[in-house]
Amino acid sequence: MLSFTFLRPRLLAGISFITSFTAAIPLGLRSIPQSAVLRSKSSSTKKYKIKTHKGAAARWHKTKSGLFKHGPIGVNHGNSNWSNRILARTGRGGYALGKGEGNHIGRIKKLMPYA
Repeated sequence: MLSFTFLRPRLLAGISFITSFTAAIPLGLRSIPQSAVLRSKSSSTKKYKIKTHKGAAARWHKTKSGLFKHGPIGVNHGNSNWSNRILARTGRGGYALGKGEGNHIGRIKKLMPYA
């Protein structure tokens, strides 16, 4: 009958020496190198940054009160026959709608997380 020690004497001799050596040292005094420590996936999960939607960032600006404001709409081109009253009304900026009116604020917060 062949034993494993006969086939690989150097390998087992090194292991038995290490285990007998570390067994003599108390647990509190042993130092384990960082490369030998196995890390679980939960402790090394990476926190990713969310990218800002640049189209939303160009159109919406956050005010001090927390509302989102947009610039004038509908007055860039194609309005040569419009009356001054209509141009004045559409040429104003506005604010994003709240929860009961379409919840634009929730959508903008998702598009611009750092605003």
